[in-house]
Amino acid sequence: MFQHFFSDYLVKLQETNQKWWDDLELNKAAVNSPLNKAMQEVNFEDTAKFFEQAINQPTAMLKLQTQWWEQQLHIWQNIVLAGNKESIVNTDTGDKRFDHEAWQNEAFYSFIKQSYLLFSKTCLETIEAIEGLDEKTKERITFFSRQAINALSPSNFIATNPELLKLTIEKNGENLLAGLEKLKEDVESSADILKIRMTNNNAFRVGEDVANSQGSVVFKNELFELIQYKPLTKTVNATPLLIVPPFVNKYYILDLREKNSMVRWLVEQGHSVFMISWRNPSQAQAHISFEDYVLEGVVKAVSAIEEITGQEQINAAGYCIGGTVLASTIAYYAAKRMKKRIKSASFFTTLLDFSQPGEVGAYINDTIISAIEHQNNAKGYMDGRSLSVTFSLLRENSLYWNYYVDNYLKGKSPVDFDLLYWNSDSTNVSAATHNFLLRDLYLDNKLIEDKGVKVGGVWIDLDKIKIPSYFISTKEDHIALWQGTYRGAMKTGGNKTFVLGESGHIAGIVNHPVKNKYGYWLNDTLDDSAQEWLNHAERKEGSWWLHWNEWLMSFNPTEQVPPYAIGSELHPVLGAAPGQYVKQVLPIICQE
Repeated sequence: MFQHFFSDYLVKLQETNQKWWDDLELNKAAVNSPLNKAMQEVNFEDTAKFFEQAINQPTAMLKLQTQWWEQQLHIWQNIVLAGNKESIVNTDTGDKRFDHEAWQNEAFYSFIKQSYLLFSKTCLETIEAIEGLDEKTKERITFFSRQAINALSPSNFIATNPELLKLTIEKNGENLLAGLEKLKEDVESSADILKIRMTNNNAFRVGEDVANSQGSVVFKNELFELIQYKPLTKTVNATPLLIVPPFVNKYYILDLREKNSMVRWLVEQGHSVFMISWRNPSQAQAHISFEDYVLEGVVKAVSAIEEITGQEQINAAGYCIGGTVLASTIAYYAAKRMKKRIKSASFFTTLLDFSQPGEVGAYINDTIISAIEHQNNAKGYMDGRSLSVTFSLLRENSLYWNYYVDNYLKGKSPVDFDLLYWNSDSTNVSAATHNFLLRDLYLDNKLIEDKGVKVGGVWIDLDKIKIPSYFISTKEDHIALWQGTYRGAMKTGGNKTFVLGESGHIAGIVNHPVKNKYGYWLNDTLDDSAQEWLNHAERKEGSWWLHWNEWLMSFNPTEQVPPYAIGSELHPVLGAAPGQYVKQVLPIICQE
């Protein structure tokens, strides 16, 4: 029955592997790269530390091994001898790998599932139980062990996944042929690690289906384009609003489609919105530094907005690392003793204190960072496709392996989803900037130090930020832990408002009020401890956007003004939004 299928499958497999064979020397270079060697070195050192401590704690190890054996025997007795379908070991909340009914109802698959889950649980508990390991080492061992364990999940293999096996038999293997075709295409569009597609990359067009709020580009330099959006109200708030998005992603996460566009909603509330659209750097922009994002980025944008609107002050909001740039800009203004150009600052999931970076901290090690710096300097940039996979692997079961199974083993086409399209629309980071982020911010945490970071010839002091600040973080954020963003908020001066939203780094921020999906927590008293703050916080229904808008309006004159003209004589309209920089797509950008 499968003879024809296997013949076609082998042909497809050979075609798919051709890229690897053609680039064999390149792959050898990747295997022997400084980064790969550094990862091996760190893993070897961590493993050696682990076993050194484990040998000295035989009682604890014996206890864990005995518990594992007893539970494994219990699973066997419960399924095979008693015929009981009730699980001894259950999946965690949100784990959808074993949702198919056969994992629960068929003894063979139930045994495989429970044995795997017990093994996973025991491995991670063993690491946690070892005393004498420093926290950073323990975090790295846990993270990379979890990666290996989840890669080996029985749900990822046809022979041990009942749904996949049934589908393959019913489809006579056509699902695998379709999956190989998708794998081949993904291999061709990946960098040094397989980037699995999450959505149909041809389903959306930037400027038409997404990033389609009406506006004009009114300023452009080597680093960014400034978009001024068309007003939708008869009068507007006198104080314009600048949004500084992260340069590790494209700005239109805040302007997807009308139903979930923060930009459009803000314009509907009467705000005069300006947006920075960062360039997607190639080797030619290797020199662009974090300092440039301040001086040639935000500072230039603020000056252009002031000239266009005639206003001496603006409100500003920064998202993720864009918020870090914004905070550095405000501190730069303060150090230069310039007049307060920015009236209020809002920070969306922004780290200022990098001592608690979350799971990305597994990569924050001098040996690994030195290797990444070497790689960046050779290329001139950090490849955005590799960076995208790195972030996906922070949630490997829901952002990587699930797509691997659906795309390559089930042969399904990904759904058309605007947020996932944006997530796949990767951006590079210039070598100088990425090196600075990893070493000076994540590793050495210099931004909170006295005379730790210098911009434009002056030292950055976060305590000199005396303007009102609004910090919104999200409870399930795995990229910028809310406890870490809270610590950063405490480092700034001035009046501060801290808000904690539900959900994660993206969904918790892009939370349109019409959906009424996620609530948020408020507590006007900022305790030294983030947990203490939360213990006394009050949960509110509805989107945090409404609360933020009320806060923003308190910094606007009560009298509204006619909408500002789009551009000016000094800053004429250069073209329609979304501009050109946002349309730069990888890997084409790498060929510049």
